[in-house]
Amino acid sequence: MKVITSRFGDLDVAEEQIYTLAYPLPGFSATSSFFFIQKEKIAPFQWMQSVEESGLTFVVVEPHHFFHDYAPSISAGDLKELGLSRTEDAALMAIVVLPEDMTKMTANMRGPLVINNATRRMKQVFLDSDRWTVSESIVEGIRRKEQAAMDAKVAGEGNL
Repeated sequence: MKVITSRFGDLDVAEEQIYTLAYPLPGFSATSSFFFIQKEKIAPFQWMQSVEESGLTFVVVEPHHFFHDYAPSISAGDLKELGLSRTEDAALMAIVVLPEDMTKMTANMRGPLVINNATRRMKQVFLDSDRWTVSESIVEGIRRKEQAAMDAKVAGEGNL
């Protein structure tokens, strides 16, 4: 199918590349179908482009790239709705906000996208925990991840 986008021009997108939301994203009720665009120069970030609205594109990222301790508890109801039996079977994406000052980039860790890659269905869920916010600093997440890796290395050296 041909999809017209304002950012990437006209794209040929195969049906098996399209993911459908169980419910529209808050504030974007006119769109429910998206596909992901990976560009090497922005990896590990991806574009999540709307099929229905040519100008609607989100930047998303798999949280583990920046947040080593991100292990949200997804409700059984949300998992069932997506045809998943365990959180471990789901793919997770966080919507990213890219301000002009990239050191202030944030990710919505309180409302991740839960994805069933087998059925290409996804849903934004809202975590019932104060551990994560809708605007987690990615730079801070990188610092914490690096510190945890250094701590683990030091702990491992102490066990020799």
